[in-house]
Amino acid sequence: GIGGGFDDTNELRVMNYREAMATSNTPQWEQAVAEEHGRMVEHKVWTAVKIEEVPNNAKVIDSTWAMKKKSNGKYRARINARGFRQVDGVHYDSSSISAPVVNDTTIRTSMALMLMMNGQGKLADVKGAFLHGSFEEGEEIYLKVPEGFEQYYPEGTLLKLNKTIYGLKQSAMAFWRELLKCMSDMGYKR
Repeated sequence: GIGGGFDDTNELRVMNYREAMATSNTPQWEQAVAEEHGRMVEHKVWTAVKIEEVPNNAKVIDSTWAMKKKSNGKYRARINARGFRQVDGVHYDSSSISAPVVNDTTIRTSMALMLMMNGQGKLADVKGAFLHGSFEEGEEIYLKVPEGFEQYYPEGTLLKLNKTIYGLKQSAMAFWRELLKCMSDMGYKR
């Protein structure tokens, strides 16, 4: 082995579904895929619908996998929409996709103020952050059943997205709106 829980350098790179399933670790990858499906169901990310119930002008997108063995030995599988195939004005409105990001100056200033006031800081990580974002009113997107999820859905099924997923153009802004709402509910003012 090369150390760090890896047998060879191929395990260090991100793989798609077929590449991962072609390795000697197929059972571990199947478990990771099942866990990702469970996470989607838990967060009520989509609703399965029969293809004939989907409007003719529906916005349908497909997906891909990002599968990687982490340095702690855990197998991680994440479904990602192929957002690069989304069309402005059809799948999203370009005016509602940019979310603010923090810069180094803000982080350094915040840390300096915290230290000057003898404060304590905590780092927060929102697991499945983009799975918490909701679409704007009237926005509907359907996802083709991802490779590896066929066992959960009958043939002729599409998944109507109730929440955003990684890869969609509008995911970051949808999460930002949800974060602002949560902070407002906790009494923070903007």
